[in-house]
Amino acid sequence: MERPLEDVLVLDLTRAVAGPITGRLLADLGARVVKIEPPDADLTRFVVPQVDGHSAYFAHFNAGKECVSLDLANPAGRDVLLAMVPKADVVLENYRPGVLDSLGLGYDVLSEVNPRIVVASVSGWGHGNSRSHRGAFASVLHAEAGVTEMVSRRRGGEPYRNDPMSHADTYTGLHALGAVLAALHMRERAGRGQAVEVSMAESTLMCNDQAATDLTGQDPQIGFKSGQNWSAIYPLSNGRHVNVTLDLTSNFSFRVMVAAMGRQDLREDARFARIEDRVLHREELEAVFGEWVSQFDSAEAVEAAIGVKSVMAAEVRTVGELAETDWASERGAFVEAAAGEAAVPITVPQSPWRFADADAGVEPGAVVGDRGQHNREVLADLAGLSDAAIDALEADSVVSAGAPIRRSSLPQRR
Repeated sequence: MERPLEDVLVLDLTRAVAGPITGRLLADLGARVVKIEPPDADLTRFVVPQVDGHSAYFAHFNAGKECVSLDLANPAGRDVLLAMVPKADVVLENYRPGVLDSLGLGYDVLSEVNPRIVVASVSGWGHGNSRSHRGAFASVLHAEAGVTEMVSRRRGGEPYRNDPMSHADTYTGLHALGAVLAALHMRERAGRGQAVEVSMAESTLMCNDQAATDLTGQDPQIGFKSGQNWSAIYPLSNGRHVNVTLDLTSNFSFRVMVAAMGRQDLREDARFARIEDRVLHREELEAVFGEWVSQFDSAEAVEAAIGVKSVMAAEVRTVGELAETDWASERGAFVEAAAGEAAVPITVPQSPWRFADADAGVEPGAVVGDRGQHNREVLADLAGLSDAAIDALEADSVVSAGAPIRRSSLPQRR
């Protein structure tokens, strides 16, 4: 069965997460994605844990790509990339704004070589503004864009701390995917490509479902409130924990709770008589409900005892525990990729799409390339280079493979 983007070629110059996740998903949709790394490599190759020398983190975002190591800071490396551009449909990059231009590889140059090229740029703050020069990692955007403050405030003023998930990176990568697909679609109508750029800052704001609420300057505690922090976590009898989708301060949730527990007496308790009272005594109310929940040994038992379809209970699991469920097997939610020349098995999450008349996703056994693993076949195919020409580039360290080389003089990303 065909794949939606099997006629698309992507040159992926990105590192870390925000760019590579876009390339990974384009590959999952069938595009041929060539990951082009400098000699110092994608820094996520060094992220632990390592499985026989291969980073699971790197595998997550780069499965299914061909890997080339090319020094674009060297004019000869630039020429090799330009030789590949005529065959490409998309160039992905997440250098800081201006770096690609300084390398002689800006959109004006690339579009002259290939007028149909789509150049997608990911950066922290976007191009052409007072913050464009600033670097950005996810924690920076979480701090600056209100996420860190909001999490603390919504959790009762607990000390600020960083979330382990890189939301700003992954949100941006997903927005970049949408932009690339839109640009490819528009190219069919307009007849030429274009440059599109996506900022981590705006992506983070767009995916913050509390942003518009916070902009009102109001933080009401009474009424139907947005967010998921009102849904408390309770211990089960077996030591596990369960999330129950009830904000016990609301009239609906309080009625459900009282009926499920058979505790009509709570209606007469002055602490819980009105919403205002329940807001003031939230912790005590949750303690009463939590004691009742603790008699059950599963989320299913809690749900059944509550008996209201709109109220759900979910056991708190690790990713590994979810991977062992029937659902994960039925859905094919995880897939085993093959890292490097030795094809080391590493399990990664599958992409979420299922098409009625097309294939998508990481194919079982998809390669997670070593640095420069596909240099020869890619440069011969896309740049038209002979073995002798590639040998000469290797001798000059323009093309390289194997263990990453740390080289601080290379241009900075993001």
